[in-house]
Amino acid sequence: MRKGEEKIHGNFFGQSSFATYALTYENNVIKVRPDAPLQLLGPLGCGIQPGAGAVFNSLQVKLGSSIAVFGLGSVGLSAIMASALAGSMKVIGIDIKPNRLQLAKDLGATHIIDGSRSNPLEEIKKITGEGVNYALECTGNPKIFRLAVESLHRTGTCGLIGGAPWGTEVTFDMNSIMFGRKIRGILEGDSIPDIFIPQLVELFMQGRFPLDRLVSFYSLDQINQAVEDSEHGRTIKPILRMPD
Repeated sequence: MRKGEEKIHGNFFGQSSFATYALTYENNVIKVRPDAPLQLLGPLGCGIQPGAGAVFNSLQVKLGSSIAVFGLGSVGLSAIMASALAGSMKVIGIDIKPNRLQLAKDLGATHIIDGSRSNPLEEIKKITGEGVNYALECTGNPKIFRLAVESLHRTGTCGLIGGAPWGTEVTFDMNSIMFGRKIRGILEGDSIPDIFIPQLVELFMQGRFPLDRLVSFYSLDQINQAVEDSEHGRTIKPILRMPD
């Protein structure tokens, strides 16, 4: 999308912009049911899809299993909702923001851990005995990533979703991996958006996946406030309403 040599478009991750009009490719457009509330669906592209997809597609969380979700932003909270739907018996949410911990509890977490007040690894072992079957790292913090891996049962799997700056490195005790723990990177929940996003919309319309609990609306002239509220954890997923 150029005018001569000049780029005339801007987007993030091929899916969003702060514009009132947009040019897009066919494979960037998802058809949803006509009665779905479009103003709510933007976050399904990135944030909600990665978290839910990690549970349903990447890890394929099993009925009766246990999972720990580190970081309760839109990705982590979507994973909490999906884990509850998948029938996980122990859904553990870890964060340092009280409002996010409470929301996780409301959305299906069976246990919540405030990482600023207690040792998450010790608390997870108290809850599960030997560790969780699955863990999701949603913060992009190397220390939290290691903690997520160490929280696993010996044959458990940790999915990495949290984005970190290029060049960020992480270290593990090799023995913690040797006994069967697995690590896998997850991008956009390993989803086929044409299939998965309409499925999430259907779950929302049935009242089983309340993504509206994650969002706050702002007008376009409140964009700086939306960024500030997001950075300080006052809102989970800000949505800008464009002028009519």
